[in-house]
Amino acid sequence: MRKLISAFLIFASSICSSQIDKTDSISLSISPIINQEIPLNKKLISTLRQFLITKNNSLVQNNYWQGSDFDKYIYPYLDLYKIESGRLGSDFYKPTLMEISSTENDNQKILKIAFIGHNAQTGENLIKSIYNLVANTDKEKIFFSTYLEFSTRNWLKKSVGSVNYMISPLRKINNDEVNLQQKEIERLCDFFETRPIVITYFSCINPKEIFEIKGFDYNPMMYIDTSGGLAEHGNIIFSGNNSEIYTHEIVHIYTTKLYPKLNKFIDEGIATYIAGSGKFDYEWHRQKLSNFITENPKHDFILHLDPYERLFFENETSIPYLTAALICERTERIYGKEGLIQFLKSDKELWITFKKVGLTKQNINLELRKELKLKRNS
Repeated sequence: MRKLISAFLIFASSICSSQIDKTDSISLSISPIINQEIPLNKKLISTLRQFLITKNNSLVQNNYWQGSDFDKYIYPYLDLYKIESGRLGSDFYKPTLMEISSTENDNQKILKIAFIGHNAQTGENLIKSIYNLVANTDKEKIFFSTYLEFSTRNWLKKSVGSVNYMISPLRKINNDEVNLQQKEIERLCDFFETRPIVITYFSCINPKEIFEIKGFDYNPMMYIDTSGGLAEHGNIIFSGNNSEIYTHEIVHIYTTKLYPKLNKFIDEGIATYIAGSGKFDYEWHRQKLSNFITENPKHDFILHLDPYERLFFENETSIPYLTAALICERTERIYGKEGLIQFLKSDKELWITFKKVGLTKQNINLELRKELKLKRNS
């Protein structure tokens, strides 16, 4: 990784001497190490340029992307959607084709693309990401496809119940966790009164490996946490917990299908309420929230309803997640399970949804503090 970053900095500093293709609003820089006289390289560069021009127009189709990926992954190039955007402009980060690499398949190449922004005021070159793209030659045409299938082609595959596991070669499958995950899925199906959903579960050792199999050689988010993961479209779970159980993220797979208009804040709340977060269950986090409120008696819940806010207590408990989970707990206690399900079905604005369960901006701080003081039966 260090050698790669060093090479990237060299490319960034020599960007002005590289050849630049300009079409519409796309400036694609080409590394001087790429031989542009080779016919295939010319075609790859041309196709890449056209993809970059059109990729932000739609996430559900693209003439330069393999069609089958849209059926399997729904939004196969979501990681590249508007990747050029930054706080200094919507097209601040410009693409640079760093390398074209061969694979064991003569009809498949890997294109390594860097996204670099130049701050004219400071003279600095800023790195956003380095991303690998798979290019497939089909007769006279070239189609891009997800790096994920290429990077995990040799991973161990094991299907148990409704979960198709893909196990990193850096770890050994934990069969006890596999069995426990099946029991957790049975509990979810009983709670939501639904049938199991077929899920693909990528079991990685840490978040860094998740980013790598998705195509990133560099993304600053790779290094923020040592554990975690996400649920993605196509019923895919990425676990960076070195584990075969990740019920929190699996809850999101079910809620996405059952309640497609569910507010993200409430979605994180129900997942935390049912399955906890990270390595700990809801009860553990609930006690941490209580400790947090004791230490921060003036905390205003109204100001922290953004599920993306990185407000943690003791580096483990997300205050927004636990706030949402506590609202779910209160809703079920007062209105029963059916009331909670109706709460999840709401497609209204957040405060309108809250009002249906007796919460307003005037009483939410008092009501949640009262709920937190109650002892739970389960």
